Amino acid sequence: MAKNNKGKLKRGEEGERLVASILDADKSFHRLINNLVLLGDNQVSHQIDHILIRSNGIFVIETKNYFGNIEGGEDDSYWKKTFPFKGRMKTETFHNPLKQNQSHIRMIKRIIGKDYPIYCFIVLVKNNGDGLDLFNVCGPEDILKRINLITVDNPLNESTIESIYSTLLYSEADVNDEMHLANIQKTIKERRDYQKDIRTAIEKKICPDCGGILSIVPDGLKCTGCHKIIKI
Repeated sequence: MAKNNKGKLKRGEEGERLVASILDADKSFHRLINNLVLLGDNQVSHQIDHILIRSNGIFVIETKNYFGNIEGGEDDSYWKKTFPFKGRMKTETFHNPLKQNQSHIRMIKRIIGKDYPIYCFIVLVKNNGDGLDLFNVCGPEDILKRINLITVDNPLNESTIESIYSTLLYSEADVNDEMHLANIQKTIKERRDYQKDIRTAIEKKICPDCGGILSIVPDGLKCTGCHKIIKI
């Protein structure tokens, strides 16, 4: 594994440990699962950083330890991070982690089979989401505060919490670290190829979603077909 990738994995693990310790300090009755690995329909493994189960619902939480200032919207396909690099500011795009986490939620819903309240949260370990204005994206110190603000008409009782916890643990895939890493690398390659296709489409002023013509507007590029605005 490349040295750079090792550093990213180490930072990610450190961030996940921090968030796990904060979530497990929740004073309400709860069950917490960290690093649950599930198999998707295509037999590709997916690791879910944290699942907190408590009276007001199931909280599926992804931890991100990004550098730079993070910008993006809830419905954007991509977010961007801006950071100093060799004496200048560099901008990189990455997949919207909320959309990634929604795929995790769909998997969990299929497993538990009942319509329990389930919520998506992203924790930015470096608390660097100045370019975001989203309730479900926050720093580590705010995650439990925001979860506590959510109310439900029919709170989950302790028996239900235990049942959901056991069902999810029982569903964990028997995938070793090497297999999961291979799946991650495959997914990264597919995402890079997709990003390349999108960049090519934008350069040609063609919408990557519907094939319509892109025109320049103050916020970026607007499609004349589906009317989506791509921020650049």
